[in-house]
Amino acid sequence: MIRLSIRRPVAVAMAYTAVALLGVAAWQNIPIEMFPDADLPQLSLSASWPGASPETVEAFLTSPLESTVQQMRGVEKIVSVSSEQQGRGSTQITVEFLRDTDMDFARLDLSERISQLEEQLPDAVSQVSIAQYVPREFQSQQGQGILRYTFTGPYVLEALREHALDIIKPGLEQIDGVGEVQVYGGRDRELVVQLDESKVLALGLRPEVIRQRIRDLDLVREAGVIREGGQEWTLTIQNQAREPNDLRRAVLLSDEGRLVRVADVARVVDSYEDAWNLSRIDGNPALLIVVNKEPRTNTVRVADAVKERMTELESLNPFGSEIVEGYDQSLRIRAQLQDLRYRAAFAAVVIFLVLLLFLRSFWSAWVIFATIVFSILISLNLIYYGGLTLNLLTLMGLAMGFGLIVDNSIVVLENVFRRWQGGAAPEEAAEEGAKEVVLPIMAATATTLIVFVPFVYLQGELRVFYMPLAIVVGLTLLASLFVAFTFIPSLSAKLLASRERPTFAFAPSGQIRAPLYERIYRGLIGFTLKYPWVAVSVAVLSFGGSYYLFDNYVNRGIIWGGGRGGDETF
Repeated sequence: MIRLSIRRPVAVAMAYTAVALLGVAAWQNIPIEMFPDADLPQLSLSASWPGASPETVEAFLTSPLESTVQQMRGVEKIVSVSSEQQGRGSTQITVEFLRDTDMDFARLDLSERISQLEEQLPDAVSQVSIAQYVPREFQSQQGQGILRYTFTGPYVLEALREHALDIIKPGLEQIDGVGEVQVYGGRDRELVVQLDESKVLALGLRPEVIRQRIRDLDLVREAGVIREGGQEWTLTIQNQAREPNDLRRAVLLSDEGRLVRVADVARVVDSYEDAWNLSRIDGNPALLIVVNKEPRTNTVRVADAVKERMTELESLNPFGSEIVEGYDQSLRIRAQLQDLRYRAAFAAVVIFLVLLLFLRSFWSAWVIFATIVFSILISLNLIYYGGLTLNLLTLMGLAMGFGLIVDNSIVVLENVFRRWQGGAAPEEAAEEGAKEVVLPIMAATATTLIVFVPFVYLQGELRVFYMPLAIVVGLTLLASLFVAFTFIPSLSAKLLASRERPTFAFAPSGQIRAPLYERIYRGLIGFTLKYPWVAVSVAVLSFGGSYYLFDNYVNRGIIWGGGRGGDETF
């Protein structure tokens, strides 16, 4: 590889030009989000039950769900919490699977099992939702979605909710990248069946039989298939009771031609469920619309598309109503990226000045600085084709790589320059100088990679935090190795051929005054060798002092954001 990069600098230049262009394209197309997706072998089940106590939820909702989950293959652990808040009971079940479980199949299997179980659950229980488990540290961000809107106006809440479900929700869910649009607020419509006890007893009917007859009205069944050419359509029969008269005409009992309908033993009332939360803006009812994106989609682009579509949908709003934007995650991401640009630019200037100070050569500093650019571009290609996203953790990994990237290139360049100063030809100096440091550079890079390898095999929630960081740092280091042994030798041989060899290269060492930093380092090494116990004592005191400061002033047990939902870390 080294000989090829030296003998064919034009090919190397073309290759790195292609890498740069691909890196720029990858930067523009990598999905951008605030936090990484929580890709853990766990699923979360949740359901609510208005008016139920925790004990009731545990007995008639949580326990049946747990029993169903236990029948699945690959389940390792189940944790459930039954609670009640503001008169609304709820259950939250976390199902942990074995590491090698196919989570797509597990989620499909669990959905089918839960759909069969829902017919046996109490009527007032909401639909059981199944979602990818989100770690506690990410839950506050997950529930917010990427956009939140408030829909308000001088109408009853049910009318606002109906418009949001019929117009706004379908309109936004058609956008590429939008996963789900949730509407919070208002009350769902209910058809209440009030039984006449005397009539029910007189006919020998039981409430369970009446409930089953009413459930049978909600029919969704496949009726057949129509094929025409290469196309195929599935016919489905759907029969749902949507109006009070549909329920009133339902047959409960047939006895020798005499039909007993729901209207004969009960009164059907068109009503709404009980309200458990009310919101108002300027005295008008208000509801919340939360927009969630699909995994591995660009948050910024999806948010821009949603806001553009929302502007179009506002023209369909009832007179006097309005949609107010309350939260936009893309603004935070843009602010983070803008801050990262400033920090990266500042760090780049500082790194270049440091390189210029220590290398004492403008062209050497530029060569080393170019390795940072190409290493980052190569890393962006690897991140894009590896299926990762740009988020706070992967960007942190790229930032950490800034300082690690230059080490390998500096060592190669310095050794090439030393060989050239010793009288070797530019191509020979580049080739032999790079070969001499292959083993130490590989060993030094391997020791750094070994530190991050265990993060990839972490289990539980810690894996979400550290795996993207470890992968990006590893990719950056591998990219720096590739650049150090291809770009640096090739460019060094080309540049050294056009430079005049310095005459002081062969002068006696005593006639050359060493740089200040070299003289300071030489004196420090001499003092350490003369008084080794002083160095050992300083190391021990430094370790003890660090432990004291950590033990007394560093917060422990806090993983992300200090538990306050912010971006700060401690």
